[in-house]
Amino acid sequence: MRPLARLPLDKAAFRDKYGPWAVIAGASEGTGECYARELAEMGINLVLVSRRQGALDLLGEALKAEYGIAYRAVAQDLTEDGAGLRIVEAAADLDVGLYISNAGADGFASFFEDSTDAAHRLVRMNISTLIDAANGFGKGMLARGQNGQGRGGIIVMASGAGLGGQPNLVLYSATKAFEINFAESLWAEYHERGIDVIGIAAPIMRTPTLLRMVPEGFDVSDVYDPADVTHNALAGLLAGEPLQIVPDGPGQEKQPQVQADRKARLVGFVEFNKMFTGG
Repeated sequence: MRPLARLPLDKAAFRDKYGPWAVIAGASEGTGECYARELAEMGINLVLVSRRQGALDLLGEALKAEYGIAYRAVAQDLTEDGAGLRIVEAAADLDVGLYISNAGADGFASFFEDSTDAAHRLVRMNISTLIDAANGFGKGMLARGQNGQGRGGIIVMASGAGLGGQPNLVLYSATKAFEINFAESLWAEYHERGIDVIGIAAPIMRTPTLLRMVPEGFDVSDVYDPADVTHNALAGLLAGEPLQIVPDGPGQEKQPQVQADRKARLVGFVEFNKMFTGG
């Protein structure tokens, strides 16, 4: 697989800031499972969410046996109306310090030739569910702090597809662009108030979803290890970064500068906004 240098991560500091419970939406395999394993290793309890109850139970029991954590498995289709509200409700009695929006990838589609059913499912999964869940958990994170300061974090697993349009990925690209801008905007609004938010412009990774999507014989030797990508996402959250772009695809050599330029623009808007809000 393609190498990706792992960023330093103080796991004790991470646990203290974002524990004792984390919620992972899209947790049964791939990047969701990678997040679950590393968080469990830190001693953070988990609410595991996906459509497949059996897969969640197997993962939760394995992590409980290995790391001694508590877990809650919640079967929920992220494309359903009200899914985000039900996720928040399922964890309402827990002290949640971290929410990870880790919605699944989408297959290739031809927009004009296909119906819009799949497009609307993507909007519900990547936009509506994210809005409701982030709002609900964010309210709880504000309440965890003192003197107007919150405490907690949100990771939004977006995609490099959200950095610009792509053929046969019309709605996927568009919803991932929403996720990136949503994460950056929340960071700008709440980072100085103690709630960290990071958007991950994720690359192509060797996940079960990818292996199901690609045609037989497709070369997957040069894709990323999802465990490396999720580790760096956790490290970036703790470091207070608003966005990570993992270089991939055409123009990847320019993407580190794109990330730096987006952060500089975002910081500028934070200061600009203070002139109007007085804070």
